[in-house]
Amino acid sequence: MSDSPIRILIVDDSEVNLDILARRLERKGYSVVKATSGSDALSAVDRERFDLVLLDVMMPGMTGLEVLDAIRARHAPQSLPVIMTTAKSQSEDVIEALDRGANDYVTKPIDLDVLWARMRVHLRTITRPPGARGTPEAYVGTGATLDRKYLLGGLLGSGGFGAVYRARHLGLDREVAVKVMHPHLLTDESALSRFAQEGVSACRVKHPNAVVVLDAGTTPFGVPYLVMEFLEGRSLQAELAQEGALRLKRSAGIVAPVCEALAEAHRSGIVHRDIKPANILLSSTEQGEIVKVLDFGIAKFLEHRPGAPNTGGEVAGTPQYMAPERLLGERSDARSDAYSVGVTFYETLSANLPFTAPGSSPFSAALRQLRDPPTPLQTYRPDLPEPLNELAMRLLSRDPAERPTVDQFRNELLEWAARFEEPEWPPATLRSHLRAQGSTVSSEPRRNRFSVTAATEVSSRVRLVDDADERTEKVEGGGSTLLELGRRKGSDGEGTGHS
Repeated sequence: MSDSPIRILIVDDSEVNLDILARRLERKGYSVVKATSGSDALSAVDRERFDLVLLDVMMPGMTGLEVLDAIRARHAPQSLPVIMTTAKSQSEDVIEALDRGANDYVTKPIDLDVLWARMRVHLRTITRPPGARGTPEAYVGTGATLDRKYLLGGLLGSGGFGAVYRARHLGLDREVAVKVMHPHLLTDESALSRFAQEGVSACRVKHPNAVVVLDAGTTPFGVPYLVMEFLEGRSLQAELAQEGALRLKRSAGIVAPVCEALAEAHRSGIVHRDIKPANILLSSTEQGEIVKVLDFGIAKFLEHRPGAPNTGGEVAGTPQYMAPERLLGERSDARSDAYSVGVTFYETLSANLPFTAPGSSPFSAALRQLRDPPTPLQTYRPDLPEPLNELAMRLLSRDPAERPTVDQFRNELLEWAARFEEPEWPPATLRSHLRAQGSTVSSEPRRNRFSVTAATEVSSRVRLVDDADERTEKVEGGGSTLLELGRRKGSDGEGTGHS
């Protein structure tokens, strides 16, 4: 570190939080820049040099995790540490932020003495390779050109291995999507192998319902990238979040093409291993909707290939959708994908997961997958034919030998979808069950829509409390959460928080 003041960027949509934290940092000799939105924060990061970022998670518009993804597409954790500051304290929230590249995570109200100590630790570890910032060739993000061919546009999304940008092939004047590996993973040999494997796997699966990889390369500074067809639409995860449970015909119209793509992958010797609604894209085209299977990043080759990463005994994926044998690190094959299809199919019809109780964490759900039988689909959808319910439950068998193949499931599913239609929508049993869980239910039959949203009370107000011995600033927002910022009597610590 040089003798110039350490520069800190604070990102929080609460000006009260920003002002209090900025004042305390400035008293300690830090140079502070404040940003009240994700877009302002990214503009500041592109315009100026910072030594550390304090980043709120819950912000309107661009969330803190989306800002984190964009920062990690520009800077590795060792060159620009990011500490998340949030009222979200569940273990899965902490794990998600750290997996996406956060250096640390502190919950509100913040003990500032602890925050100062954590900041000092991360500031001592900063390393900036020569030329890693400020040279056009080193920067990989919006506005950069890769191999003089691909001009990167806006950030489309980000995952565990990389960020995906809308881009244009300059020579062909064609719109494409470019996935760039996160810089902080460049020293991880396993991550590098997996990123390369995604391209190889996707190229081997030649099917209209699998994403097409067009090109691959590495920047002069060693950052690998994949070029894929550009797809417009939304994920099945987004569809379920908006629509809730789906009619059988709609569910079959999505799940059957997924099975077709997976069957082709299995014939090509590849197991996807991460089938879930977030990896299923409902692409809008002039010919109508096309279902696409995305993200072969943790796919496994059924036969060992020279140079392929060793996937034996490891657990990678999303626990709620993983087959029991995968949770245990045992050998997995095409039947593990069938299990994941079963969980996804179950969710499309019921707006629930087969092993998740309200308020449970993904890890407790995973334990139930190993210990307990799944909740029968008939609990939520007794209106469906019993043989169809039984077919769905066979996919969730703990014994892989009892599961149908994805081809077998697809064929039976399409037969049922062709001859069955819900007599009423939404089914009364599903409506009653979800209301019993404390959810509100909305139904719009003309759009064949059934959505479920948890009842919340939203308030937003700031209350200032003064007395002779202390000044406390309180912010209330997002239901009954009360967050305090201020100085306690006889203490130099402040608590900060924002929902």
